[in-house]
Amino acid sequence: MSNPVVLIVGRLSGPKNDVILRILREVAPRVVEEFPAVRFQVVGGPVTAEHWALQEEFPWIRFEGHQSRLGPYYGAATLVIGAGRVALEAMGLQKPVVAIGERRYIGPLAPPQVEAAKATNFGDCWEGEAFDWDRMGRDILRLLGDKRARDLAARTGYGLVRAEYSLDRIFPRMEELYRETLFEKNLSSFHELPILMYHRVAEKPPAGSKYNLHILRSDLERQLRFLQNHGFTPTTFEDLPARRVPKKPVILTFDDGYEDNYRNLFPLLKKYRMKAVVFLLGDRRHKKNFWDIPQGESAAQLLTAGQIRQMAASGLVEFGAHSLNHVRLTRVGPREVRREVEGSKRELERFLKKPVVSFAYPYGDLNEETKKTVREAGYTFGIAVQKGPSRFADDLMEIRRVHMFPETSWIEYWKKTSGFYLRYRKLLGKN
Repeated sequence: MSNPVVLIVGRLSGPKNDVILRILREVAPRVVEEFPAVRFQVVGGPVTAEHWALQEEFPWIRFEGHQSRLGPYYGAATLVIGAGRVALEAMGLQKPVVAIGERRYIGPLAPPQVEAAKATNFGDCWEGEAFDWDRMGRDILRLLGDKRARDLAARTGYGLVRAEYSLDRIFPRMEELYRETLFEKNLSSFHELPILMYHRVAEKPPAGSKYNLHILRSDLERQLRFLQNHGFTPTTFEDLPARRVPKKPVILTFDDGYEDNYRNLFPLLKKYRMKAVVFLLGDRRHKKNFWDIPQGESAAQLLTAGQIRQMAASGLVEFGAHSLNHVRLTRVGPREVRREVEGSKRELERFLKKPVVSFAYPYGDLNEETKKTVREAGYTFGIAVQKGPSRFADDLMEIRRVHMFPETSWIEYWKKTSGFYLRYRKLLGKN
């Protein structure tokens, strides 16, 4: 090997400068004794009188100052000394790296040093100082004299970069960290998030309705205008971990996925540019509200596949899960609960081609075991009815909603969207 180049990259100020000067004064002369043709090239700045004096004293040292393009220097180097970003860049170019930072000497990036390198940002981060200058000299001499050792360090470093630091791995981690941080910020932004619970949206009262699970389209439009005029922004559950919560959020939920949600709700959402959440059954073979008909409720069509796809494509509707078959989850065994909860998520995600993050318990029927199953199935939110804490973030597997009825008065609507309605009911002893 003729004219080997040992490249050192780092700023020439503060603790980093102290480390670089000590390498040049204590380690480099020992290396030059055995490899007289070696050159120590230093990229970084500011280059001061102290550095120029050192270069004049030792002709095998050259200070290059700041450089905007490091590629040519890495390319010409036999081995690279550095930490942090420098180590990563050199390893990515398949150069053997000797890791040393402001706080600690790690050594050549061979397999035994990998964990220490990762834990200390290649020597920059450590509680105390841990430098073994004699060992550093021996390590550099071994690398310069043994191509197999250099190749092992280069392969190890390159493999580490590919496995731990490539963009296709880092970006998802950073994105997940951002989402978690944003989600925590959103949850801390409010105590009570108004969540309104609807079912059908009808042009006129359904004949023979037993449970009054509807709202008239005209009444719903007046409510949406109220929200608009009072500064509310309807949002969705899937928005909460993904974007900053609006100043006055409200979530409009519609259970069961009735066909009239497409005919009467969807046009209003488009008209007012508002969002809603619709909870669907995972078993897409169901065409009507079969669970209510035996109780005397009139039959009603459920959404078709094409209607669901149109609503999802608009970006105005989140679709959540409502079990496979609209069963009372506390009245069936654990295996059936798991089938209903996991199966609805699996089938809807397959159909919608996107994650399903929210699950609404049919009939609001739940207990600790069903909540545990919903959490383990991978849902972020478990949506109840009249149960759950008033503070939204206290139990994301038992989020309380406010039931809306056809006869809801304007004063009641104002209270239900006020942000203190659940606490108000608690004071009245109605929780």
